[in-house]
Amino acid sequence: MGSALHRITGFLGTASGTGIPRDTGTAAHGDGPGGWIDPVTTLPDRRTIARLFDDLSARLEGGPVAMLIVNLDRFSMVNDVCGHEAGDLVLRVTAERLRRLARASGAALAHLGGDEYACLMPGDAASAAEIARRMVDQVAEPIAVAGGVVEVGASIGIADSAAIDGRADDLLRVAGVALSRAKNDGGATFRTFELAMDFDLRDRVRLESDLRAGIARGEVVPFYQPILSLQSGHLVGFESLARWRHPIRGIIDPAVFIPIAEDVDLINDLSFALLRQACRDARDWPGHLTLSINISPLQIRRPDLAIRLLQTLYAGGLAPGRLILEITESALVEDIAAARATILSLRNAGVKVALDDFGTGYSSLHHLRELQFDRIKIDRSFIATLDSFAGGKIVRAIVDLGHGLGMPVTAEGVETIEQADTLSLLGCAYGQGFLFGRPLPAAEALAAVDTRHPMIDPRRATG
Repeated sequence: MGSALHRITGFLGTASGTGIPRDTGTAAHGDGPGGWIDPVTTLPDRRTIARLFDDLSARLEGGPVAMLIVNLDRFSMVNDVCGHEAGDLVLRVTAERLRRLARASGAALAHLGGDEYACLMPGDAASAAEIARRMVDQVAEPIAVAGGVVEVGASIGIADSAAIDGRADDLLRVAGVALSRAKNDGGATFRTFELAMDFDLRDRVRLESDLRAGIARGEVVPFYQPILSLQSGHLVGFESLARWRHPIRGIIDPAVFIPIAEDVDLINDLSFALLRQACRDARDWPGHLTLSINISPLQIRRPDLAIRLLQTLYAGGLAPGRLILEITESALVEDIAAARATILSLRNAGVKVALDDFGTGYSSLHHLRELQFDRIKIDRSFIATLDSFAGGKIVRAIVDLGHGLGMPVTAEGVETIEQADTLSLLGCAYGQGFLFGRPLPAAEALAAVDTRHPMIDPRRATG
């Protein structure tokens, strides 16, 4: 690994883990409470939590005890990039920083395993919030490893004994619920347990189980939104958008279940189930209509993505030239080298690739230079401000850029005929939005449009 790669300060991405992907060693029997010491951090290990809690509760004579669970953000990337020796060093340095803060507050610290620590301190959750704030700041300080520097963060969940019925295991569980909320809120922060969090977490667990079964039962289905030529007014294709027909909850929005699928490693199964169904649906469409699908940032890293996509197309009887693969800029930030290899393989096979949500991510122009795209999709946020001076200038610049690079531009979120007229005058090739149709099941989507006649009058923009 070269010196440039050794310096990985400020990782891009939010990869994190609740444990390192290998055993840190067998805990040693020592002089800690309960006699068990973790060999990497030299802290008491998880088996001492009940004893620490009982001792502190007895010392406080029934006063409140607060529990903080500290989980490292981006720690798995340290292991992946720098190796496990560097990972162990980060665990030891973090343990020492937390130990100093705990000692100053009269708190007891333990290593729960992997990249997670527990801190028990006298007082309620409100008093624990201040030490949690200092922990977040301290853990974020850079750590020198193997000639480079890494930065991890800390997410912390807090609960106190008022939230439980006197057992350390229960306190640990509810603090873990608060930790999950801190993680879901982006990390590098702390959250205090509330009863609503427990309900939310239990509901999410139920949704995870339902989603796994629902994919197998075919409950997650593609809906289709029309894409039109803004110059001719004719339908040119559909974008496939996932909808979950839950047997009890009804239609569930993808903003709810797609993150769950990504978190529990179901996104690949989900995506290919949708693609197989979309291929079957597209066989009933006129042959000139295209099918656009979205790929998760997690999928773009998979080396087998291109071959699996092509196999699915051939098995489903859909020509590769009719597929448009939409890749968001966030996917490219995660691994541009993997994206380049996938895009090249797919384009060589005839699949078209579009850069989705253009302008909302990191280094948009860099991605256009480094990667070969067939189309650009303007994010709907720019179309919403099209009638403003700045908004109009930005959209014009993007359309002109697409023309200069030979990449037709699609505008998302077109909701009014005035927007469609303006985009057509600017030379924007395609439009998609509620003006032309909402996402519908396959039969309804095709019935709602007439492929023989323009859906909008192209003369409005020129006459």
